[in-house]
Amino acid sequence: MLLVICAALPVRAAEGPAKATPSATPAVPAVDPGAVSAVDRMGDYLKTLRAFAVHAETTTDEILLGGAKIQYQGSFDLTVRWPDRMRVSFERDGRNPQEFFYDGTSVTVWIKARNMWASVPAPGTIPALIEMMHAKYGMPMPLEDLLLDAAKKQILERVTAGVVIGPSRVAGVECEHYGFHQKDVDWQIWIPKGDSPLPRKFLVTTLGEPTQPQHSEVLTWDLSPKLDDAMFTFVPPAGAEKIVFAEAPRPPGGKRTVTPATPQASTAKKEGSP
Repeated sequence: MLLVICAALPVRAAEGPAKATPSATPAVPAVDPGAVSAVDRMGDYLKTLRAFAVHAETTTDEILLGGAKIQYQGSFDLTVRWPDRMRVSFERDGRNPQEFFYDGTSVTVWIKARNMWASVPAPGTIPALIEMMHAKYGMPMPLEDLLLDAAKKQILERVTAGVVIGPSRVAGVECEHYGFHQKDVDWQIWIPKGDSPLPRKFLVTTLGEPTQPQHSEVLTWDLSPKLDDAMFTFVPPAGAEKIVFAEAPRPPGGKRTVTPATPQASTAKKEGSP
């Protein structure tokens, strides 16, 4: 029910009865509360997960020097045991597969096809590791927006518009489809309605580029993975060559962007090389 309260204005009898003041149409919120509620519910559920594995099939647009936009297929597998164990495997067209191992004290990358590896000391929690990888190496980790920002209800803090798009299916799973806008970025997310509101798909569009490249992830979750400490610890194979991470420090005062991030492989170089 809409209740409209109007103030009566004094008029002279000769002017006849006052005309009714048309009621104003209630403003539609730029960010639909239903979309906010769904993302918050997802974040609350993610906070309850202490161990999980997730497989993602990805597509990533890149712009060639000549201006053409092309699309690469890829995938990653992420295994997490809170608060201090993580393993990631990356594959993508045109790049060597890479694996990351985090055991609570160090993070190691292994390039199996070249039998090369690099390792650096790491802080003692996954959130601190993610921050270090951004600050020192300029590298996002997969699903960091969910591991940190959604669970802390920060993923929407820069959003200026959001809508509930409606029912959809992702890999046979019934979902609700939501769309959000923030400066230079549009992103969409598909979340099931049931008791396990795990995101099933991300789609990120970079509006700041003329060709508006996109990155998408279709996610499959395992909430009961078989884990042991050995799977998070890297042991160099025989004959493996040690390399080093190439640092790409974040600019002074810069902060990690709170938006669904595009996972990327590490930048590494041989020891002693410039």
